[in-house]
Amino acid sequence: MKAFKLSLLLALVFLAGVAAGVVGTRMAVRHWVNTAIQRPQNFQLLLERNLRWRLRLNARQRVEVHRILTDTRVQLRDLRQVYRPQVVAVLTNTEAQISALLTPEQEARFEQMQRENRRFFPPPAPEPER
Repeated sequence: MKAFKLSLLLALVFLAGVAAGVVGTRMAVRHWVNTAIQRPQNFQLLLERNLRWRLRLNARQRVEVHRILTDTRVQLRDLRQVYRPQVVAVLTNTEAQISALLTPEQEARFEQMQRENRRFFPPPAPEPER
C-alpha cells in the first residue's frame, strides 16, 4: 500500500509539472506574439541580434540586415493600415451573425468571452512613424 501511495504521489507531481509547463509555455508564447504585434521595432531588434549571433554577421552584413528588416517592418505596417479596416469589418460582422443566433443568456456569455479575449489580445498600438 505504501508503494502505491508513493507512486500515486509521484504521478500527481509529474502531472502537475506537465500542466505548469503547458500553461507557462502558452503564456510565454502569447506574450511573445503580443509583443511582436504591439512593438514590432523591439521584435526587429531581437531578430537582428539573433541573426547576428547565430549567423556571425560581419559589420557590413549587419547594416544590410538592419536596412532590410526596417524596410520590411515599414511595408508590413503600411499593409496593416490598408487591411485593418477590412479585417475589423469582417470580424465585427462575424460577431454580429453569431450574436443573432444566441439566446439572451448565451449572448451575455458571448459578450463576456469577447471582453476576456480583448483583455488577452488588446488592439495593437499604432506604430510610430519611421
